[in-house]
Amino acid sequence: MRISFAAKAAVAAAVAAASLAVAAPANAGQQAGLTEVRCTADQGQLMFTKFMGFSRCFEGVGDLDVQPTFNTEASWVTTGDHSGWFSYEPTPGDVKVQHFGKNESLSGSFYPLRHIHVDG
Repeated sequence: MRISFAAKAAVAAAVAAASLAVAAPANAGQQAGLTEVRCTADQGQLMFTKFMGFSRCFEGVGDLDVQPTFNTEASWVTTGDHSGWFSYEPTPGDVKVQHFGKNESLSGSFYPLRHIHVDG
């Protein structure tokens, strides 16, 4: 019995799709990777606010290196529904780590930001 090339391709695609469905965890859709997002009034966002009012916001879980920009300074941090830690480097080579829990408001000189970790 001969199977056409199109039929073989369809079978291969079905097998690949089935293996992806098995490999993905059941809650994969609920836990998106940590990404920077546009700041909104959403109380669930992890928000880093600079003295002059400029903010950077993040959502999801995992780790993210923060790229240095004008807005990598933070004087206030609102954690929303996130817990974890972030690192900052007030002087070259002196990396500090600040842990945070859900629904906290932190104030200090957290800059420049280097890395953010949000628990799953």
